[in-house]
Amino acid sequence: MSIKLNLGAWQSVFAVPSKIVDEGLKFADGVKLKVLLYVLRNAGSELDIDAVSKATGVNVTDIPEALEYWVNMEVLAKSGAEFAPVHSKEEIKAAPVADNHSVKEIKAPETIAKAVEEDKQRFVVTKPQKPDYVFTSQRLAVDEELKILVGEAQSVLGKTLSNSDIATLLMLKDTCGLHLDVILMLIQYCVSIDKGNMRTVEKIGVSWADEGINSVEAADHRIAANHHANQCFSTVSSVFGMKNVGSPTKKQLEYCTKWVAEWKFSAPMLREAYERCVDSKGELKFNYIDGILKKWEAQGIKNKEDLKQFESAKAAPVKKKNSSYDINELEKIDKLDFID
Repeated sequence: MSIKLNLGAWQSVFAVPSKIVDEGLKFADGVKLKVLLYVLRNAGSELDIDAVSKATGVNVTDIPEALEYWVNMEVLAKSGAEFAPVHSKEEIKAAPVADNHSVKEIKAPETIAKAVEEDKQRFVVTKPQKPDYVFTSQRLAVDEELKILVGEAQSVLGKTLSNSDIATLLMLKDTCGLHLDVILMLIQYCVSIDKGNMRTVEKIGVSWADEGINSVEAADHRIAANHHANQCFSTVSSVFGMKNVGSPTKKQLEYCTKWVAEWKFSAPMLREAYERCVDSKGELKFNYIDGILKKWEAQGIKNKEDLKQFESAKAAPVKKKNSSYDINELEKIDKLDFID
């Protein structure tokens, strides 16, 4: 009797490191996954970049960036034009002495390697990646929540969303894990500050996800805090005579909130600090003004009268002790010496 086990598609398998799913999958789009799966499947072979493109449907110019992504995720290691799998310290310690075939390399053509080296901007994963056109279209066709989100967003923004805009919403929903109500609150907030565009929605949405703001209550608290910070900045910019300043930076908002809301300095005191800064530095420097106000806060100086008294006391000359002897005391000393 003979036994034959037909594994079908499982007859030919290849290994995929768990790290790819555990750490790299969240921010990887279809392009990066296609490239990685193809090179893993063909590990040990010298791959031509055009062949990779033909097999995966990925544009030739996108392949180096996809490989760099997995290098940054420490799934692949790069040396010149060659790529090799990264092994953990535990794997290296446990592994037997390697022969010439234990680690096989993936080579890229010299022209592609040169182009990558000439690219001064190294690809670093700093934010989630939006899904591609095909994936976004497929999800929109079957995902009822995404359809509702797109419809509500178009109503709030007053325009028809592009596929790229929908990809942003899908990224915030799936990759960043923001609830639909939170995303809609975010869009409404952006419209309220005259920045009703998907670029701002994406930027703020990613930051909210990083900070764990994923409930209506947390979003409402953050929006209220942002409004308060902008009011503080408006107060300061008015006192400083700032015009056409655009959107304040995060650091400027922090400074202004501290000066106005926490330290509670009045407009005259803010102006005094501003003028001293300009007199000393010749320009407006928020960090220098912060140094001035920090000293005043430490001394309990809250108004110009306090400041005047403090500086007058500081400038007053210190009285020196009188080193001359009292004549009567000297006579007593002389008499005592005579008696002795």
